[in-house]
Formats: sequence, structure tokens, C-alpha cells
Amino acid sequence: MSKLIDAINEVVAQFLGENRTWTVSEGKSGYNNTTRYIECDEQKYIVRIYESHQDLKKVKLEHEVLLKLQEIRDLPFQVPVPLIAKNGDTMVRLNDTSMKIACMYHFIIGENPTLDHPEIIYSFGQRTGSLLKALYELKLNNTMIYRPYYEIEHTYPELPINKIAEWCYDPPHEFTKYKNELLWIKQQLVDFKQYVPTLKKLPHQLIHGDLNASNILQTSEAISAILDFEFVTNDLRVMEAAVCISELIVGEQNQTRLWENIEAFVNGFTSLISLEKAEIEALPILVQLRRLDVFVHFLGRYLENIDDKQVLEEQIVKAAANPQWLQEGGENLKLLFRN
Repeated sequence: MSKLIDAINEVVAQFLGENRTWTVSEGKSGYNNTTRYIECDEQKYIVRIYESHQDLKKVKLEHEVLLKLQEIRDLPFQVPVPLIAKNGDTMVRLNDTSMKIACMYHFIIGENPTLDHPEIIYSFGQRTGSLLKALYELKLNNTMIYRPYYEIEHTYPELPINKIAEWCYDPPHEFTKYKNELLWIKQQLVDFKQYVPTLKKLPHQLIHGDLNASNILQTSEAISAILDFEFVTNDLRVMEAAVCISELIVGEQNQTRLWENIEAFVNGFTSLISLEKAEIEALPILVQLRRLDVFVHFLGRYLENIDDKQVLEEQIVKAAANPQWLQEGGENLKLLFRN
């Protein structure tokens, strides 16, 4: 803990000045980075230390998107505002052996929603549509870093699909209790490549790529902020909706409530965005792709000893949840978007 406090003290000094009095607290934080909440002179901030990569180009792109979104008038949600450090940049490297990248942002009021009420899910759909419209207008100087979702073999370049399939077919002993789930994931990964030529022809634009309950904030009955643009890239426009719907499916086992929630999201989304017929046809496989991609991401982190096995176990269960989705739910989903 003392090492983390030393790192935070260094970050605060770089962004707010030397010898400042501050307090730190923990709050909700994702798997990929270390997040702490800072209070200094009655102002609240967030310190973020990147754990999943040390690539300045990725953070520069993320911050360019955030700063340009700030310039859009009447944007119906907030996004994080990065502070400027003494070096004149929005990021610093820690002055220790880790050389990790760190940033500070102004604190945004709000709570992560549970996404279990149609009203807030409708707002989620609307905000997703609003974000897509805003991102479509952005002209960026920095180049894209991440590849589109459908190029899943590039999620972890050192972990090609054939190696993932082998791992799923013959996992380490501690994962053998998930044999059925892993065999299903393996087959889904192998089968997916047949869809890629068609997917490449669909409309592309800048997307957030990771919209879920942990990356949005709610005040009252509406989504008030969108967070964590770390994975922003040029991808299928419809992939943004697919990511959101995938999260709704994983989080709800009651089928009646699930379809009420999906319909609420679709109604909010389509109030602002009209998808092409081919995009709607691709939605079910893209919903599945999101779950496969998250599994590959966390398998890579596990093999690099970033996460323990409990984290990967959780992602295996989520990836293989509701395996009948493609057969039973895909047509219903497409029907909702057509109406």
C-alpha cells in the first residue's frame, strides 16, 4: 500500500502542485487499471494508473477524444476531463521502476447504474446513440491503436485463435470444471471467421467499444456520464449497440425481464440512430463476438499473470452464459430493431 500512496503523492504533485494536503479513498474500479479518489482543497479528483499497458499513444488518443467531446455544445452527458500536468501534458510516467502511465481527472458526480429498470436502460440506449453521433463528427490527429472487434485474432497478437482453441480444448487442471463452457467457447471462436468478410462491408466509425454499467454514471433516472474511453477505435457502428446488448444478456437470467430490458435499450437507441438492414442482420453474431472478445482479453491477462484464476473463471461463465442466444434470441433482436 505504501508504494501506491507514494505513486499517488507523485501524481498529485505533478498535476496539482507540490506539498498539497490531500486524502485518498477507494471506490469502484475496473479490472484493467488502478483508480483512486482524491480530495484536495474541497475539490474531488480521480487518479488513474494504467496497469494493462504502458503505451503513451493509446492514452494520447483517448485524451484527444475526451477533449474534443468537451467542445461539443449540448452534449447530453458528461465525459472525464483530464487535468494538465506540470509537463504540459495530460499524462505522466511514474518515477519508479514501473514507469507506469498516470493521469488525473475531475470527479464526476453519479453512480454506476444496475441496468435493471426499463427507464434507465432506455436512457442508456439514447446516450449510446448520442455518443455515436458525437463520435462520428470527430476529426482526430492521433491514429487508431486498437483493431476492430471482428479482428479478434489481434486482441492478443501473441495468442492466436488456434492457441486459444487448444487452451480451451485442453485447459489446465484448475479449469477442467469448465470443460463444457470452454468447448463451447472454442467452437464459437472457430466458427466466427466465416462472418468476417460480410462484417467488413458494414458502416464503420469511431466507437467507444466498452459501454457497460461500470463505464457509465446515473443521476436521477438518466445516464449522466460516459467514462473510460481507453478502447476507442474505428469499428463497426453497430458494434456499439452489440456491446451494450451483450452486457444486458449476461446480467439478466429472467427471460421476460431480459426482453423488456433489450426492448427498452433498442427503443432509446433507435430514437437517434437508424441501422441499415445488413447491420441489423449482423447484430446476433456481434453480440456473441463481444463476449468472446472479453474472454480472450482476460485469458491473455491470466496467462501474463496480471489476473488470478478467479477473474478468468468469472469471464468464462459470462462468455458461455445463455448459449442458446444465437438460435433463440437472434431473430427476436433483429425484429425489435426493424420495428
